Amino acid sequence: MDTLLRIGAARGPIDFGIATTRGERAAVRAQRFRVYQRYGYYRPGLEVDRDEYDRKAVYLTATVATGRRSDMLIGSARLVVGEAEIRFTFPSQKAFQFELPEAIREVASRQCAEVTRFVSERPEGIVTGGLLVPLGLIQAVSVYSRRHAIRRGLAVVKQRLLRALCTAGVPLSAITPARLVYPEDGPSGPYYHRHADPVIPVWWSTDDLAPLAARAIARYQMGRSQAPALS
Repeated sequence: MDTLLRIGAARGPIDFGIATTRGERAAVRAQRFRVYQRYGYYRPGLEVDRDEYDRKAVYLTATVATGRRSDMLIGSARLVVGEAEIRFTFPSQKAFQFELPEAIREVASRQCAEVTRFVSERPEGIVTGGLLVPLGLIQAVSVYSRRHAIRRGLAVVKQRLLRALCTAGVPLSAITPARLVYPEDGPSGPYYHRHADPVIPVWWSTDDLAPLAARAIARYQMGRSQAPALS
């Protein structure tokens, strides 16, 4: 793993970085399948979650040391970087029908990326705090984006998570109007159609996202360090 940042947590630091080996990328795919399946986001009987973006995508990871041979994966995300090809479309554009915000249209496609398959887990015995892993993954996205001249980003986010991030100080911009066009019988049909928590397409600017995520993490950690001990 190519480490991008480290965040202190109750049971030790969490490392956020990029999966660089075949095994690490396989672990990310296995995690997202496990989490999506647990929440009922897949159509019944689906055995493999792979699409045309997987081969070139950047896989972000959140890991904690376990004292064993390998670290434990507790969160991950996929970053799909835009391409110059005329026919290239981002994943969100296949799930929703909307007009790209002007801020995204004004930059080259390769200067834009989409965050997808954003998941986190709380393995038994590992205490990380509710939003710390999602905030860390967002900060890892911003660090990677700055390194690679990615200026804008897209994502589709569950409304509940979007509200939590806004409360934490990371207000992503909802794209409106947007019409859901993802097929109900598609691999992730239940994720879009059969849950009370709706999916919202959003966009972000790297210049705005980086400092907001850093401040949100600092406030989150400060709040936990000042909280009274429970007996």
